[in-house]
Amino acid sequence: MTKIYLVRHAEAEGNVFRRFHGWFNGQLTPRGLEQVEYLRKRFADIPVDAVYASDLMRTCQTAQSIYVPKNLPLHRDARFRERCVGIWEDLPYGYLDNYHGERMKQFSRDPVHWWVPGAETFEACTSRFLEGLKEIAGENPGKTVAVFSHGSVIQAVLMELFFQRDPKAVPLSDNTGVSLLHYENGSFSYEYLGDNSHLPEELSTFALQAWWRKTDNRKEANLYFVPLDAETALPEELSIPQGEWVMLGILRGKPVGAVATLAPQGKLGIVSGITLLPQMEGRYYADQLLGCAISHFRHLGCTQIRLLEGTYPDGVDQRYWFDADRTCTIPTGTV
Repeated sequence: MTKIYLVRHAEAEGNVFRRFHGWFNGQLTPRGLEQVEYLRKRFADIPVDAVYASDLMRTCQTAQSIYVPKNLPLHRDARFRERCVGIWEDLPYGYLDNYHGERMKQFSRDPVHWWVPGAETFEACTSRFLEGLKEIAGENPGKTVAVFSHGSVIQAVLMELFFQRDPKAVPLSDNTGVSLLHYENGSFSYEYLGDNSHLPEELSTFALQAWWRKTDNRKEANLYFVPLDAETALPEELSIPQGEWVMLGILRGKPVGAVATLAPQGKLGIVSGITLLPQMEGRYYADQLLGCAISHFRHLGCTQIRLLEGTYPDGVDQRYWFDADRTCTIPTGTV
């Protein structure tokens, strides 16, 4: 019998910036790196013979929890990528919730039939994943392996293997959630699915989102963005930062925040300010505004981003990858 630990990656940009990242190649957040450390502790005394991951940055970073302390090579395999979402790649969840709401509901409630141009079908993503999983199991009889992958494709594969394609039977796993599968005589079984018991509650991505997950009201959680327009009615309490490119964060049809940037200096993108209505603080809306700016600069070919001096809501300038000069490197987002 082969043991297979199937692990979802730690918290990544798309999870907190609330943007669709299928094959988009975002990195882990600082909280995601903390989750990796707890995953390392979970597996410290569990023998693992081989480690595999999708070739995307967020899974390879998460896989360090096992392959580095156990001095194993990391086998990167594109067959374990997330489901490609085609023209939805890097779009804000809020935009899709508001303008393609029925299709968004279908993605969660009926992933078997969901599709948009350029995306993978359910059959395509589960087939290539299961091909890789069976190959690994066959090459490691009697051994224990870990496979690092992504939330939606893991859910789809478990639906395909064990639950007659019923999404209600397989909730989406939390970041770093672990499933233990067994492979013997050509078939799979499972011991447990999506276990995140190694994480303290303050590091669980799902626990931090509990305020909206309890009602499943995504429109309360996800901003969409529109350019600042002279005709837009703005709340008196919302100050607008100065910049050459200014976007408003919209919630329930009303502006609740803004992000402004300056023209790039070569490969360096500059954020001149982020603002948020005071009553909106504490729910990671500032993170989505930062994510909007990062996405903007990526599409302009920037590889670094700098925040100008100032006060940023929710301390967002302290919670990401910025150094003492408020500058950080951003991956390109392409594979």
